[in-house]
Amino acid sequence: MKVEGDAGERRDRRGLPVRSESFTASRPPRWDGQPGGCGIASCISLHGKPVPGDRIARMLTIMGERENGLGAGYACYGLFPHRKDQYCLQFFFDDEEGKHRVEDFLGDRLDVVHDEKVFTRSRSTISPPYPLVWRYFADVPRTREWNGRQDLGEEDYLVELVQHINERVEKAFCISSGKDMAVFKGNGYSYEIADFYDLERYSGTMWLSHSRFPTNSPAWWAGAHPLSLLDWGVCHNGEITSYGVNRKLVEMNGYRCTVLTDTEVVVYLWDLLVRRNRLPVEVAAFVMAPWTFQDIALMPPEQRRLAEWLRITYREAFLNGPFSIIVGRSRPETSLIALADRKKLRPMIVGLSPEEDMAYCASEESSIRIVEPEASTWAPEAGNPFVATVGKGIVRRGTENPFQGVRT
Repeated sequence: MKVEGDAGERRDRRGLPVRSESFTASRPPRWDGQPGGCGIASCISLHGKPVPGDRIARMLTIMGERENGLGAGYACYGLFPHRKDQYCLQFFFDDEEGKHRVEDFLGDRLDVVHDEKVFTRSRSTISPPYPLVWRYFADVPRTREWNGRQDLGEEDYLVELVQHINERVEKAFCISSGKDMAVFKGNGYSYEIADFYDLERYSGTMWLSHSRFPTNSPAWWAGAHPLSLLDWGVCHNGEITSYGVNRKLVEMNGYRCTVLTDTEVVVYLWDLLVRRNRLPVEVAAFVMAPWTFQDIALMPPEQRRLAEWLRITYREAFLNGPFSIIVGRSRPETSLIALADRKKLRPMIVGLSPEEDMAYCASEESSIRIVEPEASTWAPEAGNPFVATVGKGIVRRGTENPFQGVRT
């Protein structure tokens, strides 16, 4: 249902301006409110039970003041229980030509066992053109070669394939490539994207979501959050002012930045630090949001030595600027991670259901209360990660010593 605003402009059922056909990624729609920053929301079933997609949609769409229609998205984990051991590569194609190019490139590089069109439905308030959304379930072959190298593990090999496609193959972009997960996103309001993909048809053990109010990066379908690589999914509110040095670090380690947003380097840093360098999650979080050297000097001796070593060794991984992020992963366990910058210049609140079977994280408490009115809530400390894992419950509340449980 559409209603007329005071100035005669078209408005949707929420009273928000409907974008005209001349809307472009470089020219945002009229916005009468005050910029509130992006909105992030997530939920995880600590017992591994399926959570319907309408729950995360309600969590995100209630924060309407935190978006301006230039992008929104959702990531679902535990989505393909019957294909959980296969990689799911989900793509945006401009047209059939882009699809054929990707399929020709994959050829014998992956063992594709099934592919299917991702269900979408048109929205009159989302400006066309819409991408063709397609997914492929695949195994990495035992015999594989990339640019003469035959020593790559299957995850590194898949990273090379995905980044090559995103950088070199025209009319195609891989938006997610993990096992038992997929990303659903686009250039629109959060409620429009939920309707575009009909999220009610999906359920999973964990959901991430994001609504954009972009500042320094273009608004386009593949640039909406969550951003993903392998099983990593990241939603980000804020601005990474250290983007330049962070980008140089990930590029020196073989990653290629093609999304044109600061959030992209955050995804690669998590992959680099945790998967490739095998740092524990809480240690990787300290690297990205470390204590000052003055505070480190007050730590117990063993922890002080570890903190100093991390700050020196991974100095280019320090994320400067205001941010709050939610991070999802499905390997080795489905886990939700929430982290705010070390001064907490962006909001972050977490919650636990009365039955202690559901955990939540969001920019606003209203996002949690809309689906769990009786939840107990608290705010993690600045630079201190909240971690919840299926089968283990809440591993870290975000209020502990930064290296609690870590061997020093």
